[in-house]
Amino acid sequence: MPGFIPDNTLDQILDRCNIAEIISSYIPLKRAGRNYKAICPFHHEKTPSFIVNPEKGIFHCFGCSVGGNVFSFIMKYERLEFPEVVEMLAKKTGVALPERSIRSSGESSSVIDGIYKIHEFATAYFQNMLMSASGKRTREYLAKRGIGSETTRQFRLGLAPDSWDSLFVYLKNKSFKKELIEKSGLIIPRPDKSGYYDRFRNRLMFPIFNQRDKVIAFGGRVLDDSQPKYVNSPETQIYNKSRTLFGLNFARRYISEKNAAVVVEGYTDFMTPYQNGMKNIIASCGTALTPDQIRLLKRHSRSVIIVYDSDKAGEMATLRGLDLLLAEDMEVGILRLPKGSDPDSFIRKYGIEAFQKLKPIGLFDYKLNMLTSVHGVDSAESKTRVAAEMLKTISKISNAILKAEYIKRLAESLKIAEDALRMELGRVKREYDGSYSAGTFSFEEGILTLSIADKIIIGLMIEDNNLISFVKKKLGCNEFSNKFTQAIVKFIFKFNEENKPVNYSTLINQLEIDGLDSLLSEIATEHSTFTDKKKNLEDCISWIKKNNLKRNLNELRNQIKEAQGVGEQNRITELVIQYNKLIKESNRYGNNRLKIQN
Repeated sequence: MPGFIPDNTLDQILDRCNIAEIISSYIPLKRAGRNYKAICPFHHEKTPSFIVNPEKGIFHCFGCSVGGNVFSFIMKYERLEFPEVVEMLAKKTGVALPERSIRSSGESSSVIDGIYKIHEFATAYFQNMLMSASGKRTREYLAKRGIGSETTRQFRLGLAPDSWDSLFVYLKNKSFKKELIEKSGLIIPRPDKSGYYDRFRNRLMFPIFNQRDKVIAFGGRVLDDSQPKYVNSPETQIYNKSRTLFGLNFARRYISEKNAAVVVEGYTDFMTPYQNGMKNIIASCGTALTPDQIRLLKRHSRSVIIVYDSDKAGEMATLRGLDLLLAEDMEVGILRLPKGSDPDSFIRKYGIEAFQKLKPIGLFDYKLNMLTSVHGVDSAESKTRVAAEMLKTISKISNAILKAEYIKRLAESLKIAEDALRMELGRVKREYDGSYSAGTFSFEEGILTLSIADKIIIGLMIEDNNLISFVKKKLGCNEFSNKFTQAIVKFIFKFNEENKPVNYSTLINQLEIDGLDSLLSEIATEHSTFTDKKKNLEDCISWIKKNNLKRNLNELRNQIKEAQGVGEQNRITELVIQYNKLIKESNRYGNNRLKIQN
């Protein structure tokens, strides 16, 4: 993939990117000397082991071994492809990209590009309709709901006119093919196959954005009591509902700053608090959070306050998502609103201050109250049902003290012996262990077997390009036993011959080796800073040569045994001479232990 983008373009982007600033826009960083530390966003941990080194332009986690440069971070964090990240950072840094340099020639890329463009044109079309004379009624509706003009502009609200195919005609006039418009989900084929009609008609339109501020879908709300109240975009090549959180592109910075995310259900439930100053808020666009949505939230905060409608269906849906939140070790609170209220109506009636004063209920109390109100606790059967559901939740808690406290409280509430609950908890844990996984990272096995000597030599050459020629005189690429080391060193030698600077980001971008970004970030943070670079380099080279000699001696011993077995005397003599020569050469390197001197 890097081949589609000129090296100098990538270098320009990297030169203009401060990796600490970029990463701090996603997660909170704390200065630690010349580096920055943070809780790793890619695995669960309580003690920060995620290091960002601005000088070298790399990050590395000592907990899960993930690492790389700024491109690598955004690819992993936002789950984007390399060209998408390059395009995003080029725009951010003001670097011009050669025409079509970051796209492959495949049909998929052109389709995705086209769907994005269609959504952008549709958004502008809906906005224009809202501001036109025909949008007066909708503007009055927004004003009545307390949605201000600034909020309308910021969230690019619009109006789908009361017409069967006005958007379809508009997009066709913009030279989009009907097949591509259909793939965008904005039109629906007529049952008699005579043409298409617009999916959204006579509705207030809410654009749904991805984290790069691109419109990827729409939600449309009726302005009267007709049904269905909402119509949403179908899933497309750019939109997956279970992986999308409405408003996250606007709120993520505030969520990180507050270290808490307030989760509501609907579009206006999000907008009303947001425009009134509560900006660490997002909407799930549905009833229950999905595992992918939880992971998105977890990148910005581990503290979540769930605010859903006070109806039974909403509360039961909340219950279903609690265990998933706990599985990610999230701190969860539930905010219960008065009966018949939602965040939008509550704030319009009582004000944002009253909303902010509401105290969330801990998940244990919330779930226990809900279950006992549904099942009761009057019989052994009802207690069993409540206990079974509560134990599923308790089993997800990693803290042993908290788990013990909840078992005690549950026993007191249900008047059941703690020992009986603990016995059932063990059964529940066995049933549910492994049922939910946060995801793992896997790398090529071979690249993880590099010796310390290999890592130090690579690191020192990158840190000080003047040492490359020294290594090249002493060692050939084929003298490294690991094929990945050979590939890396060969590239370093080649770049040096072409008088090009070698750095960590260059290697990460140019060499397509699985796990290379993590390996190089580890080298940069662990194996590259020494006072006496040349002495350590010489020791590592000696260790490699000694190891190679040892391997060759073992091979010669085996060959001598084979020759003795068949009585090839001349062959034996020749091999013994080679063996004695290697023994003398080996003695020059002393013992085989590698001594690293800082």
